[in-house]
Parts: sequence; C-alpha cells; structure tokens
Amino acid sequence: MVNYGGLDDTRRCVQSLLASSYDRHSVVVVDNASPAGDAERLSAEFGDRVQVIASGTNLGYGGGANLGLRWAVAHNAAYAWVLNNDTTVDRTCIRLLVDAMESNPAYGIVSPLISAPIGPEAPSGIWYAGGRVLLGRAETRHSVRPVEGAVVIETEYVTGCAMFIRCASLKDTGLFWEPLFLFWEDVDLSLRMRRAGWKLGVVSGAAINHAIHGSVVSRTLEYYHFRNALIIVRKFGSRRTIASGLLYLTGGVARRWARALLRRGPAATPATRGLLVGVAVVLKGPRSMADPSVDRSD
Repeated sequence: MVNYGGLDDTRRCVQSLLASSYDRHSVVVVDNASPAGDAERLSAEFGDRVQVIASGTNLGYGGGANLGLRWAVAHNAAYAWVLNNDTTVDRTCIRLLVDAMESNPAYGIVSPLISAPIGPEAPSGIWYAGGRVLLGRAETRHSVRPVEGAVVIETEYVTGCAMFIRCASLKDTGLFWEPLFLFWEDVDLSLRMRRAGWKLGVVSGAAINHAIHGSVVSRTLEYYHFRNALIIVRKFGSRRTIASGLLYLTGGVARRWARALLRRGPAATPATRGLLVGVAVVLKGPRSMADPSVDRSD
C-alpha cells in the first residue's frame, strides 16, 4: 500500500492484514515522502512484521505502487496486492483471492467486493462490484449492486483501490504508467492487461471496506482527473472517441465554472488547467508524457 500522510488509515489497514487467516504473505508499505516522518513511525511500531520502503520523493500513486511491485517481483511473489491504505480487510479475503487466481490462470487481476459507508457512491453499501470504462464519455462506472453467492465476475476494469495482480502478467504489460502521477493509472493498466489477453474479475466472496476519502474534492484531484482522463481516451480510443471524450470533459469544466459563478462551488481553474494540459499531450502524443506537466499543489 502507498502511504502519504495517512498514518492512522495505514495503521488500521496493516493491522487488518496482519490478522489475516492466510499467513503466506508479506505486508509492504511504500511511504511516498510523507512530510511527518510516517516511514520511521511505521517501522518503529510494526518492526519486522512490515516492510517499509521510504521513497525520497512523492512519486504519485502509480510510482509509489511500482516500488512495492518491484519488491514483490524481486522476492518471487506469485501475487501482489496493490491496496489503498484507507481500507480494512476481512480475515478470509486473501485466501479467497488466492484461491480464485489458482483456480483460473486466465485472470491477470482480480478485486474483492468493496463495501463503503452508505452514501451517493455506495447507495446500498457496495462501492465496487465490477466496473466499466466509457472512453467516449471519459469516465468509469462502478457496479454498486449487491452480489449473491461466492462467484468470480468478469469485469472491464479493476479499480486501483484493491488490485490483486498475478505477477507473471506484469511481464506482458509492465507496471503502472508513472507519468499519470494520480488517477486513471488503474484504467490504463486494466486496459493494457485485457489487450495482452488476460481477464479481469471480482471475487464476490472476498470483502474489504473502503473509507472513500478520495471522494473529497481538491485542486490536485481536479487537475489530474481532467488531465489524465483525456490522455487515457487518447491512448486507447479512436479519433471519434477522442472528440467525444473531449466534449464531455469540456462540459464538465463548464458546469464547474457555472457553479463557481453562482457561488455554489470553487473556481474551476485546476480542472481547466488539467484539461488544457491533456489537450497538449493529445496533440503531441503520449510519448510527451515522459516528462509531464505536473501540478502537485493541493
């Protein structure tokens, strides 16, 4: 899991993993240069029960997760679970995920069923039970319907909240695309995984709970959402799809400015900047992302 200033959440997640009924696993926390010395505090608290990797700089979610994935591959792990730090894991969850992967080698990534507090993002208490990528609308959608029985449901993409990855599949796809920095890296890896012939699934019997702190709007989130949405549409969509995605994103920015003018929301400057940078990347091509324009303000 990647930690950036979320010590209390990370601590709870680690404790739930250490309580798992499946004991053939290692817990790895990548601290993304948290300003409050979280890496040292986690090492002192958990000792050798947890491997803490301290990054010298904030590499973003994908970059931080890649440090953990490289550690897993170097230690000959069969599977690596990229897990949000604001989750807690049921005791049987890891065993069920491993069993699902062992029973069907066609799956490259699976996810548990992810619950969350009842609200707009989880009307029945389910936050993720599968997902779709709508490139023409530059958005993703989660299935939030309860699932009966213990089954593996094939899905179009797996949310980065809880990607249980077959390490062998990464030889075909590579790791997360780090220049994205934040947001849409899960969609990018999911689509590359499917292009390489791997299936994606949700193991309905495996369960975790997600605090969905990421739903809180900030300048940083707005910037990266709009920038990266268009970049991913450019990377995987046709010209018509790119035009459609740009139209929908432009509409989203316009609605934000309308709310700001009515004093019902903040100025849409970060979203506007993100979209303009995304347009520049689309015109130059994805290779220009090797040295992206990055806004890390909050």
